[in-house]
Amino acid sequence: MKHLYIITAFLLCCLCIKAQEPTQKESTITISGTVLDEFNAPIPGANVFLKDRPGVGTVTNMDGKFTIKGAQMGDVITLSFLGYEKQEVRIDSRLDRKNAQFKLKPSTNTLEETVVVGLGSQRKVSVVGAITNVDVKDLQTPATSIPNMLGGRVPGIISLQNSGEPGKNISEFWVRGIGTFGANQGALVLIDGLEGSLSQIDPADIESFSVLKDASATAVYGTRGANGVVLVTTKRGEVDKLKITGRANLTVSHLQNMPEYLGAYDYATLANEAKLARGEEALYSPMALDLIKYQLDPDLYPNVNWRDQILNKNSLQQTYYMSARGGGSVARYFFSLGMSNEDAAYKQEKSSKYSTDVAYRTYNYRSNIDVNLTKTTTAYLGTEGYLSEKTEPGNVSTDALWSAQQRLTPLTIPLQYSTGELPAWGANNEYSPYVMLNHTGKAKWRRFTNKVTLAVTQDLPFITKGLKLRAQIAYDSESYLKEIRKVLPEMYYASGRTVDGTLIMRKVVDAQTATYNKDEESQWNKLHFESTLNYDRAFGDHRVGGLVYYYMSSYQSTWCDIHGYNCNVNVDNVPKRYQGLSGRLTYGFRDTYMIDLNFGYTGSENFQKGRRFGFFPSVALGWVPTNYDFVRETLPWLSFLKIRGSWGSVGNDRITNKRFPYLTIMNENANKGWNGSSGVTEQSVGADNLQWEKAIKLDLGIEGKLFNEQVDFTVDFFRDTRNDIFQQRTMVPDYIGLAEQPFGNVGSMVSYGADGNISFTQDIGKDFSFTLRGNFTYTANMVKNWEEAFQKYSYQERADKPYEYYAGYIALGLFRDEDDVKFSPDQSGIAGRKVLPGDIKYKDVNGDGVINSDDQVPLSYKANYPRLMYGFGGEVRWKKLTLGFLFKGTGNVDNFCVDGYKAFGFLPFSSGETGNTLAITANQANRWTPREISGDASTENPNAMFPRLSYGNDHNSTQPSTFWKANVRYLRLQEINLNYNLSAGKILKQLGVSSLDLQFVASNICVWSPFKHFDPEQAYYNGGAYPIPPAMLFRCILTSKNNESYENQNKPDYIEGASLRIYRPVRLLQLPGRRPIFRRYTEV
Repeated sequence: MKHLYIITAFLLCCLCIKAQEPTQKESTITISGTVLDEFNAPIPGANVFLKDRPGVGTVTNMDGKFTIKGAQMGDVITLSFLGYEKQEVRIDSRLDRKNAQFKLKPSTNTLEETVVVGLGSQRKVSVVGAITNVDVKDLQTPATSIPNMLGGRVPGIISLQNSGEPGKNISEFWVRGIGTFGANQGALVLIDGLEGSLSQIDPADIESFSVLKDASATAVYGTRGANGVVLVTTKRGEVDKLKITGRANLTVSHLQNMPEYLGAYDYATLANEAKLARGEEALYSPMALDLIKYQLDPDLYPNVNWRDQILNKNSLQQTYYMSARGGGSVARYFFSLGMSNEDAAYKQEKSSKYSTDVAYRTYNYRSNIDVNLTKTTTAYLGTEGYLSEKTEPGNVSTDALWSAQQRLTPLTIPLQYSTGELPAWGANNEYSPYVMLNHTGKAKWRRFTNKVTLAVTQDLPFITKGLKLRAQIAYDSESYLKEIRKVLPEMYYASGRTVDGTLIMRKVVDAQTATYNKDEESQWNKLHFESTLNYDRAFGDHRVGGLVYYYMSSYQSTWCDIHGYNCNVNVDNVPKRYQGLSGRLTYGFRDTYMIDLNFGYTGSENFQKGRRFGFFPSVALGWVPTNYDFVRETLPWLSFLKIRGSWGSVGNDRITNKRFPYLTIMNENANKGWNGSSGVTEQSVGADNLQWEKAIKLDLGIEGKLFNEQVDFTVDFFRDTRNDIFQQRTMVPDYIGLAEQPFGNVGSMVSYGADGNISFTQDIGKDFSFTLRGNFTYTANMVKNWEEAFQKYSYQERADKPYEYYAGYIALGLFRDEDDVKFSPDQSGIAGRKVLPGDIKYKDVNGDGVINSDDQVPLSYKANYPRLMYGFGGEVRWKKLTLGFLFKGTGNVDNFCVDGYKAFGFLPFSSGETGNTLAITANQANRWTPREISGDASTENPNAMFPRLSYGNDHNSTQPSTFWKANVRYLRLQEINLNYNLSAGKILKQLGVSSLDLQFVASNICVWSPFKHFDPEQAYYNGGAYPIPPAMLFRCILTSKNNESYENQNKPDYIEGASLRIYRPVRLLQLPGRRPIFRRYTEV
């Protein structure tokens, strides 16, 4: 809470300072006047302010008139308006103070919508690469992290969230899916041009957000951009505008979509059935069943719902943020500071001094300062930092909590013995999640990242107009520390009672006093330098652009665990170095024909001399047919159409996490000599013929606007062919005697798909409007070549199959009777025991009469991975009230609930005495039960969800097969948000607050899926992961602008509730020496 007090006090101080009226020692004057356009018509809404005097300014009224108070002789009046050149006038004795007139000149550069691209920005109309420019407003919706907002919101993104636990609830995402089976599959994330993490940036700091998807868009980043690039630009200062923003969030999360397990009596009853179904004795006697049912002996026959013992239903998160943005004609600044405190929903005893406060806390800051050193030279200094702290139990991770509550049946051990002792159980003396949370101490993970950037930009008009040089150097560091304060209580196991009823107790765990150690410690640092030469200039109908980019980076990491392993003792700690040169040449004619030529020339340490540098070119073409007169006349409803395509080659050098894979590493102290003496042997074998993995990327895109730009759509079709993918060799014969197999460029793979988005906007009157939007991403892949040992059957080969496809047996249902078992292929080899009616029956694929691993065939694409992800939503606006909603969904996604060890948590009694049993098992319709046990032939249900029960040792049922295949596609109501903008009242204005936004957001509200057992996005874990919780958020945003209000200075012309819309003219044609011709206006 002390951090909250500091931030609150800082915010109040800033507001109080702004609320104070400046004391003027010199006499002030008032300037009144009119702002006119080139036709002497008044310009309403023009900005008029005093240069380098933040807080002194206004806007013109409907007649173009204004009044500024507080000016002094010698001050400079600055006038600006969209589409006109800025004008500056010094106040002197010649200026008419009561009726001054200022005429603005039209800007020679027509305002164009721009898109952030690699190493700069381009006019949107001339972009020919596959780039998605994300509206920053869509990212302001509260979420745990930015990666969690991308799937279903941004076309081209596939995302998957595996956990809802604080600190682990960050989605993994891919740009256009998985395109390689090499070591590097993730997208490059650049924040202000430098590699960073999306989970460490506050959305309120973001100025622009773009996703680069094809080879043309990513080529300038060389190898780093092989799998797509996410570009984030943070906010910078603005001239003569001081704006302070404060934000407070309170989020309440509610756990649901968790598996329901059987209580003790139902569990014991079904355990007896599982024993009897295999011809074994019942596990619990009738007397024991009565003791369980009526809870007559809770020490030996407890009934514990472990999830209820360790989990609350709700948890809280508090987030605070503030920023300041402003500047003058010489310097501009943006500062921000934020913190978040997110509690997990674990239930803990406050009375225990060793209980763990399981939570995740983050703190972040950012500072961006721009200074004009000369008229043509600008310097930038940026700093940012991020500190995260995660606390967990001292002896185990929170993953062990979920494993324990999944493994412990309600009958295994009690929460605590009636005599006060804590219990442990099993051969390994395992203990309960209750003990883990409250009696084992505390572990803390602390990670701190810090980045400092210095950049200088120099305009070079003395060489040629439009030429600009930029150089940047950055130092990035990260430190990581894991501390453990561990303690352990005595624990006992009760094996029965004496004749007088006393518990027979045996101590199985000795108490351990509190200890402290540093379990892990690491340092990481990176030095990065880059330089960019940019050129952009228009010559009549021709526009030419160019870019040359050079970068070099060196980074190093050291890591030590508690035993001192890996501490500066091996090759992994040698600094890693990269450098590259890339370029881009663009040409456009009348915004109708465009061409981009790109290249990347990148070097990597992973290859030996002579192979370290790779050259990767790309080309993109664009055509805008709507610039033809006959198209506009024939298709007046078609406002804009652009067709573009690209081809490019991209390299990837990320072979493996192993350094210098072309080197053979020797072990000088190997125990290979006679009589145990030391010798020399190969530790790892290098391959001196390694070269770059190459990707050939194709993209065809269509962009359009319909019906006076009410409908806006984009669709892309892509194909990515990867050759020379790195694999560890498998075809080198054993008699060669290698210690390990070397790597080689032997794999190939192709991925393909489509993505797109569409939106529709409609205004209804002056106060009401709505927008509907949708997007989709579809991606698939196929391995063309995979080096592997010779396979007996073609269906066992990995080539010509999806990457990471799922293989298993084809299930033919359940055996009907003894004859069905007798006359079917023998599968006792995989069952490990006698096969009985009600067991799963598998197909003999190769027809040899025996069911074994040779009968496993490809069953599915990569399990639990969505190939199709889509989202749709919209917003409705009425005056100052906005209501938004978003749905996110996937296409068919295969999940296999049982697969060897993964049977745990789903298949009843798969591990015998360990493992909870799903409540749905108690429904007789869901399981196959022999008539000899039930007394009813109908219980031998051939369509049952579960086969004949077995108390452990059920290898037949745990085989991967279609029997356990489930479709976990889903449609999730991801978000509903309601926002109201409230004008500041008198009290808030005294504090300098100009506006107040109140926001309510509900996220992850409900999900529809054919998979009903738990959250379908987490189906892989069978209930063994912290669920993704629904959440309700309340947000308050205070904005303070240090400008005199329009209301105070132009009271007679103030209109309550009026809305202001700014339109820009879209140029159709401009002939040399003639005024441009405009055909329509587009709302900004």
